[in-house]
Amino acid sequence: MIWLAYFILGFLALRLLVALTNILTRQWLMHGTPQGNALVSVLIPARNEERNIEHLLQSLKKQDYPNLEILVYDDLSEDRTAEIVKQFSLKDPRIKLVSGIGLPAGWLGKNHACHQLSKHARGRYLLFIDADVTAEPELISQGLAHLQKHKLALLSIFPQQIMKSFGERITVPLMNWILVSLLPLIFTRISPWVSFSAANGQFMLFDAGIYGKHQFHQMVKGQKVEDIIIFRKLKQLGIKGHTILSNGQVKCRMYNNFSEAIRGFSKNVFEFFGNSSLLTVFMALLTTFGFLPVWLALGPEFAIAWLAGVILLRLLVAYASRQSILHSILLLPLQQLAFFWVILAAIRVRARGRSTWKGRTV
Repeated sequence: MIWLAYFILGFLALRLLVALTNILTRQWLMHGTPQGNALVSVLIPARNEERNIEHLLQSLKKQDYPNLEILVYDDLSEDRTAEIVKQFSLKDPRIKLVSGIGLPAGWLGKNHACHQLSKHARGRYLLFIDADVTAEPELISQGLAHLQKHKLALLSIFPQQIMKSFGERITVPLMNWILVSLLPLIFTRISPWVSFSAANGQFMLFDAGIYGKHQFHQMVKGQKVEDIIIFRKLKQLGIKGHTILSNGQVKCRMYNNFSEAIRGFSKNVFEFFGNSSLLTVFMALLTTFGFLPVWLALGPEFAIAWLAGVILLRLLVAYASRQSILHSILLLPLQQLAFFWVILAAIRVRARGRSTWKGRTV
């Protein structure tokens, strides 16, 4: 029992060190000025996004980077998505609607939409961005400056998450709680090891020449977690990428309630742990009930120290992610329960071999 207690304390100490490293190395998108005025193609896959697309297009119109084309792929939407984009295109010639085609066999919808968008793009840089994000005016110029400064083929950003409902507040922070405490983000840029891979499909800025050569979305056409797998492909090819956090320049409300969040996270939670359901369950048990072996083997003082470390970790992750520190601490027990709920939903999805998202089986 004592070896398990020391392992639990050591694992927590390691996660604290990783989170602190992400803060001290400033793994956020920072101020910068891009070189030149090359065309950036902003590429938006959209299926049934009438609730979100207007906010995104309004924010893109306000970008301080002057040379943009904005292409929206209407992926056979059953709502007013295409109509809204057409209205914007009449007032802003930079905005164009690309009408979707049927989904070929072997492709998932978003991957196919991104691939089709890349075929229509004319830019020196390709920015794939989801319809549910909003962008501050400096987003594209600062993102491009970061990509150029570090000579990257890909820059991916985890947006600052907007959470309005109680259900969102106990689920959405789990993503950054895992990411920021388990992965030193600077290693996504400086390490060649594939294990240091992460990306977020909500914001992926590519050098168009390298993207065109490798056709990354075609490479992963049938993969549900295409963003992480694309980053792994980059590392395998010896191509340089970097994944960082938003400093407020890009925001996203991923889900609108608890059930949406559970369905969404259940599609990819295992990928954070090497696609292993056993390792994911072990992580949930360790982070929820770790105090018990510590208490039994080392006494209550060490159990209290473990709890203090757990709270400190939540504080560090919330600070790095630009999330509410108070909510992260107060809702900690419910977030742990939600983590189990996500895992159970993911196990059910894996047992069925399929899930449904936006009216399609994936």
